[in-house]
Amino acid sequence: MSWDPTQRAQPDSGQGQGQDPYSGYGGTQNPYGAPQPTPNPNPNPYDPNAQPQNPYGTPPPGYNQPAQNPFANQGYQQGGAYGYAAPQPQPVAVRPVNQSIQELPNQYIKVITHPSDAVFAEELPKADWTMVWVQLGILVVVGVVIGLITGLLGSALTSAATGSANVGASLAAFTVATSVGSAFLRIILIPLFFFIGVGIQYLLAKAFNGQGTFLQQSYSQLLYKVPLDIIGYVAGALFGFIPVLGFFLSGLVSLVLLVYSIVLNIFQIKATHRLTGGKAAGVVLIPYAVLLVLGLLCAVVAFSLILSLLHSAAGQ
Repeated sequence: MSWDPTQRAQPDSGQGQGQDPYSGYGGTQNPYGAPQPTPNPNPNPYDPNAQPQNPYGTPPPGYNQPAQNPFANQGYQQGGAYGYAAPQPQPVAVRPVNQSIQELPNQYIKVITHPSDAVFAEELPKADWTMVWVQLGILVVVGVVIGLITGLLGSALTSAATGSANVGASLAAFTVATSVGSAFLRIILIPLFFFIGVGIQYLLAKAFNGQGTFLQQSYSQLLYKVPLDIIGYVAGALFGFIPVLGFFLSGLVSLVLLVYSIVLNIFQIKATHRLTGGKAAGVVLIPYAVLLVLGLLCAVVAFSLILSLLHSAAGQ
């Protein structure tokens, strides 16, 4: 029986088994098409059935997406609301406490002599709670030491003026006792009032969509507060020995330091919370305005009470 190449083999005939369907000799036809080779995870380069693999591998998730800056929300934005390209704070490695203390004088001089938000922005990455408490401790110690020195000098001058050593000794003992008492009060009151003031400004800054942290605000505010307060302590101690004129000079120096501290505070808030100048000024000036209004109200109430007492006394 001759074989017809156009005739399909019957399933039970066993013909064409194992034949290549694409060869010139024919064979069993696959109604579903040629089988697809299974991809080999480790293809043999000499295997003719190996599928071509991507030589660069599968790209990881997020491939070809812009890289995210981890400090984008912590530093200045380029060309933000300030109208110029401000530097972005870079991460600073943890520094030893003694090194940070040694750098404080240069930081104080830099902040006071170059008042700008960019200068404060450069110091933000160095914010550390240890240095916050160290600077508060400096305020306490310097205040107590200057008060003690001033009291002892006053006792010596009084003793020399009266010619009585007993009076000088008594005044010196009283000065030491009051200095010790003021030291305990300063340990409590200086951090308390400082954090209350920082907290009020922090809440106001957040109301204006501020982006800084409480730590950054506390640290940067102490960079100008500590040196200005020390200057105020020294000026008050020196002018305290000048009769009459010293009182006015001390008040004038205190007023100048207050105004300059407000200016530096605005720059500091602007840098810490990435706010515009107007919003930063609002954060700083609103508490002063509230205190002024409260002071005026208290003065009006006190004046009214005095007038009522005078009228009562006159009626009797």
